[in-house]
Amino acid sequence: MPLFTALVAAGAAALTSAIPLESRQVIPNYPPNLLSTGFRLVANVTDPATDLTPSVDGWELIGIHVGAGLNDAVLTEVAGDGRIFYHNGTAEEVRYGRGSILTDSGNPPFPSGIDVQGETEHDATYPGEHAVAINGGSGTIGVSLLPPPDPYFYVTALAPGTFVACPRNVPYYNEEFIVVRFAYDTWDPDTALPVRNIPEGCTAITLIPECDTLPQLPEGSISSHAEARNSKCYEDVSAINWPEYGP
Repeated sequence: MPLFTALVAAGAAALTSAIPLESRQVIPNYPPNLLSTGFRLVANVTDPATDLTPSVDGWELIGIHVGAGLNDAVLTEVAGDGRIFYHNGTAEEVRYGRGSILTDSGNPPFPSGIDVQGETEHDATYPGEHAVAINGGSGTIGVSLLPPPDPYFYVTALAPGTFVACPRNVPYYNEEFIVVRFAYDTWDPDTALPVRNIPEGCTAITLIPECDTLPQLPEGSISSHAEARNSKCYEDVSAINWPEYGP
């Protein structure tokens, strides 16, 4: 068992950016957090009423190869099988949400980052949907763990929106996977409030760090852990409890 430095859990606060606006706003019960350089990313379904069948709550983020250095981001139901990620960047970049989330790929290991298509870009197979990938390189800057002072820890992007999990056929395999997409918010001109745009058949999720050990890099690696930061994470994401949704 890896050893982590225990921290005192921060006080409760609303998690409005991670909960679909169509749902009743509630505060989840989060367990104490820890510190670790490495972590896996675990999906937490934010509205059980829209969960998939079978449930994807607790599934972990991995990449499936679709080309040289290219990997679609998908979820696996095998606990502990998720990719090990690390929060990369200078202390200032991480503090202001301009870091990136990397994982080591290949042999010799090279950095791969989480890429999120921009608001004007769309998945070629599913027009209107914004793909998420784990590709060679630094990933999309700003896709990072939520910086202080928010007391909770999950993956966020610079633009307002939410990650979603969707059952989709991946042409490279001609097989269905639970892929991860990013759904950008739009604004209702009448109410001046944000509106979630969850693609049909998908469920909104947060990607929450579960502590793990970041492996040492072998000699000759292209990757570097020189700017891998200690990150707040949870020992067991499944211990996060959402209160029952009322009418």
